[in-house]
Amino acid sequence: TGGLVGAASLGGLTACAPPPDLEGVFSVGVASGLHSPDEVVLWTRVDLANAPGTTAVAWELATDASFGTVVESGNAEVDPAADGCVKVLVGGLAPGTSYWFRFLGAGETSTVGRARTLPDPASSPPSLRVAFCSCQSYAGGWYGAWRDIASRDLDAVLFLGDYIYESIAIQLLRRLRPEPIDEADTLEEYRAKYRLYRSDPDLQAAHAAHPLVPVWDDHEIANDYSRTIFTEDPERAAAAYQAWFEYMPVWPTEGTRIHRNLRWGDLADVFMLDSRQYRDVPLGEPLLGLLGLQVMTGDLQSVGRSMLGEAQRQWFLDALDAAQGDGVRWKLVGNPVMVAPIRLLDLDTPEMRALDPSLPKHAGVYLGTDSWDGYGWERDLVLSHLRDNGIQDVAFLTGDQHTFMAAPVSTDYDDPSAPLVAYEYTGGSVTSPSGPLEV
Repeated sequence: TGGLVGAASLGGLTACAPPPDLEGVFSVGVASGLHSPDEVVLWTRVDLANAPGTTAVAWELATDASFGTVVESGNAEVDPAADGCVKVLVGGLAPGTSYWFRFLGAGETSTVGRARTLPDPASSPPSLRVAFCSCQSYAGGWYGAWRDIASRDLDAVLFLGDYIYESIAIQLLRRLRPEPIDEADTLEEYRAKYRLYRSDPDLQAAHAAHPLVPVWDDHEIANDYSRTIFTEDPERAAAAYQAWFEYMPVWPTEGTRIHRNLRWGDLADVFMLDSRQYRDVPLGEPLLGLLGLQVMTGDLQSVGRSMLGEAQRQWFLDALDAAQGDGVRWKLVGNPVMVAPIRLLDLDTPEMRALDPSLPKHAGVYLGTDSWDGYGWERDLVLSHLRDNGIQDVAFLTGDQHTFMAAPVSTDYDDPSAPLVAYEYTGGSVTSPSGPLEV
């Protein structure tokens, strides 16, 4: 409690501090997105406060960082209605190749960034090097993790959610630098969050160094949100989604769909899941009023209860089948919330069932049920599909928990004889602290 009071007091002292000054035409850097074997996505933002009247910028793509051989170039519109964000989808490129890009406009040249294409699906790449990360509260600390990522020899970075934090709750746990906007629920406030986070030089360096493959979790929109947000607060949802698509180097394929898979030849298929916009409403009550702790109840295991939604779930299962059938070795699942259980007290024991035969499956006390723990039927369905269809070498790469964990994943964690069908690797946060609040 003393720690929380101290953090809250510091938050009060810094809440009105001004944001960092953004200097230059391309003040928040550049980024690229991994997209296809012959296309890349290029991104920047033109700071119209520093370059008033700019309506277009030039871009160049080269085979070398010194731009000795420019292979593609063009002009891109600068739209004030998109907060000056610029995105270009460049096609006709060679598979499995790194390219370097830059933007030019209003008398300035941007930082040089690196983009790359996916390998040919029929090829046999010798390796795949990725970093995965999540949960980067600006107030919570400095981006040393991004500095390290920028220095690594990587093919891509998978970002698994909570790129920004829309609310003050995480800041109450630790505030080491000012985050001027405590709460975001309008388009301009969400955009201001992205501008603030992207002002960090280490984050800019990492985005310039490696292609980004992002999905969202909850804090890009609202804490623990589900599909009901589209009827309960449609204006906020629309604003948050618009800002995310403006600031992320992704090329929309179908409305607000972000789930997709990226085939790395016959070495790996990378599946990126959306665990938010299709999920059923959260259920359960905190245990004895304690934040984050919940008792497993039968309704959390009810048939049909879904985190992925029927269409995404079927896409995922079909794509897993296709990868295994095509002889792809590794199936890497970018998974925003944990699939392995976080059960703090096991009540699903023979002794407890003898006392109470009505106990729900996987009875116990859990560290919240916002993860796959709250969607037991669908988790069982997915994991049983891996077993029944012989899908091997599956690894869930997970964020959200602000803690490093690794776990074997079985079809039934209360049955010691159940087969293991995957492993999960949960990465710690970039900066967001662990604490008594479920954030």
